[in-house]
Order: sequence, then structure tokens, then C-alpha cells
Amino acid sequence: MAQTFEQGWAARPFAEQFPELEIQQALRLDRLNHAITDLYMAEMLTDSQVKAIREKKFPRVVTKAVLGKA
Repeated sequence: MAQTFEQGWAARPFAEQFPELEIQQALRLDRLNHAITDLYMAEMLTDSQVKAIREKKFPRVVTKAVLGKA
């Protein structure tokens, strides 16, 4: 797995970033990525919440999906 991955509104689809992912997993990660952005833009998440999600929680979810472990 790459050390980093793209996230946010301009990120490439996860299926493109990680071709080894099953399509359903990649689509789920794309939906989560978009949801985080949408909630932030709707001012339903604070800057600190988005920072925690983008830097800690979401990378764990992606790692689990790509490597099959936390």
C-alpha cells in the first residue's frame, strides 16, 4: 500500500488509487470521502473534527480496506 492516498473533493477515485481493491470497497471509500467533504461544507463538522477524521480515522478505514487489517 502506498504511504499516502488522496482524499478530499479533488481526490481520484479509490479504485484508481488502489486497483487491487474490490469495486464495492472502493465505492464505499469514495462515498465516505465525499460525505466528509459534504458535511464539512455544510458546516456540520468543525475544522478540528475534519482534521481528526482526515488524519486519523479515515486512514485507518482505508488501511483496513486495502490491507484487510487495522
